[in-house]
Amino acid sequence: MGGADWAGGEFGEAVGMIGQREALHLFGCEVFDPAGHRIGIVGQLFLDETTEQPAWITVQTGLFGTNESFVPLEGAAFDGDTLTVSVLKETVRHAPHVRLDDGDLLLEQEHALYLYYGLEYGVAPAEPAAPGAEPVVQEGELPPEYVEAVRLKLRRWVAAT
Repeated sequence: MGGADWAGGEFGEAVGMIGQREALHLFGCEVFDPAGHRIGIVGQLFLDETTEQPAWITVQTGLFGTNESFVPLEGAAFDGDTLTVSVLKETVRHAPHVRLDDGDLLLEQEHALYLYYGLEYGVAPAEPAAPGAEPVVQEGELPPEYVEAVRLKLRRWVAAT
């Protein structure tokens, strides 16, 4: 499953989804991995475009929170003060780096995050009519049919103040 270690395996059962009501309280919360190691502080929140539910956060890490890493909320638990995600700190540390100051995520960046964390992404392309009819796509690349069938799933959520 990519670079992820998910809750439900070694660290216990997965927890239900975090809804929009809880999401309002995530900003600035400390984030921990399933083993209890502090990862950082919640920076930004991204909603799944289809369900309108919180799907990803960015975690501010490094000295003075100068780095931001994407972390999926699948399997996360929020107790009102802290957020425990279902991936290990080391997994987050090695996640693909995505620059957020350039605006929204590009399709390729989003796909790389889903692939890295072992999450299902978009619509799988249909099988070619005849074996070998289309060139084989290397791991990490997006087949043209896939790109056409998928639009960005995530959008940044800004809470009104």
